[in-house]
Amino acid sequence: MTNATHNNEKSDTTIVSLPADFSGFSVEKFKEQFDELASSSKKKIILDFSETEFIDSSGIGAMVFLFKRLEKRSAEMALLRVHGQPFKLMNLLRVDRTIRFIESV
Repeated sequence: MTNATHNNEKSDTTIVSLPADFSGFSVEKFKEQFDELASSSKKKIILDFSETEFIDSSGIGAMVFLFKRLEKRSAEMALLRVHGQPFKLMNLLRVDRTIRFIESV
């Protein structure tokens, strides 16, 4: 776990707080944690975008890769409080049609 991440674990759910800028170098910091989440026994992973103001293709790619790995083991993933530029980009890329967006846990 990196300093930029705060995990809040509730029963079978893990909430991962993403940084304000989820692109390039910051995505690299999350790869190991995403690998651990993908192979964990948790049934639901929530990526918290409350503080995230920017995402690029590397952030989208890491998120989609995690989603696909979770889906293979019948686990769920949701995106919490997506707004601003991340919301616009994910809408444009139709991420919202595959991964559920939520406003509260």
